[in-house]
Amino acid sequence: MASNRNQKITLSQLAYIYIQSQIGVDILNLSTVLHRSAGADGWVTLVIGGLISIIFVLMITHTSKCYPGEDLFGILKSSLGKRLGSLAGFGYYVYFLVVAIYLLTSYGELINQWLLPETPVLVLYLLLLISALYTISGGLTVIAKVFTFFAVVLFLISALFLFGLVDSKLIYLQPMGQATFSGYLDGVSVSVYSLSSFVLLFLFLPFTQGSFKQKRRVAVGANIVVTLFYLYTVLISFCHFGSEQLERISQPILYMLQTADTPIITRIDIFVLSLWTVFAMTAFASYLYAAERAFAKLPKAKKKMINVYTTSLIVLAVSMWGGLNERNLRMIIDFQDKITEYFTLGIPILLFLLTFLRRKDKQGGTAS
Repeated sequence: MASNRNQKITLSQLAYIYIQSQIGVDILNLSTVLHRSAGADGWVTLVIGGLISIIFVLMITHTSKCYPGEDLFGILKSSLGKRLGSLAGFGYYVYFLVVAIYLLTSYGELINQWLLPETPVLVLYLLLLISALYTISGGLTVIAKVFTFFAVVLFLISALFLFGLVDSKLIYLQPMGQATFSGYLDGVSVSVYSLSSFVLLFLFLPFTQGSFKQKRRVAVGANIVVTLFYLYTVLISFCHFGSEQLERISQPILYMLQTADTPIITRIDIFVLSLWTVFAMTAFASYLYAAERAFAKLPKAKKKMINVYTTSLIVLAVSMWGGLNERNLRMIIDFQDKITEYFTLGIPILLFLLTFLRRKDKQGGTAS
């Protein structure tokens, strides 16, 4: 794998990477999760969560600006010291691994349920893993080119979602303002976690061409695109299903399209699911790449593709352990939920606050 130091991506490639890293498994069941949290106000909590995620994007871009040329792991060591920074870096390695495992097992479960019920889950895992390995094997520039190539899928799948407007009713968005305060908090929490891939910006911003203002503008714009896309799918799902139906459906987007067809496509839900595998692969590849970058920072880590293969084997092994057993899978998901707020919210906030201490230290050094 080529060194990141010698690779640069463009601003548009940064946007494509960020958007497709965000849109993964959540797109298919976010509507149901939000409705269970806040009822008809679920889409409102998504808007609030989107605004909060923009704040985090701004904090991350500011932090990255204060440490020119440093990625997440360099920033951790510079801010927290070598030992504590290395410990936090290992924590991120575990976090990226857990998210990659969750994405892989969720993909296998969904494809097994909807498309290939007789196919061994190991085969499904290997198909996604090999695709992701091929994507990240050439380094950041190859990742950027692959993500750019697949960007057209977002527009195509958005157009197909319009079939969900058939039999939709705006009355299903009522009644508004009925959710409890705890319901709003749960909905906002779900929304922020669904947009939590903003932490990956730490890995991509240092290697993006352009000024700080350009990078910030692109990152915020890409985050808004993802939020609007999620809002678009959630509103269509809410308008298509009533509250009673939405409570019982785990993938409302697919069920919504199950009865729609055209002279060219007879099962739009299956076609959409096939297109969705692109997002599953790109999101999985992003976190696999992030885990590999973290693994490379560990003491005595090997170089190049050995890091990638080692990380991939760990992800595959744990996915097999979890994906074939509902109890084990629930343990993985619960563990991910527990550590997500620390590594996507807590540490970015801490690093952002430490930049002001760094600025004061520099000012004090200049004065003396």
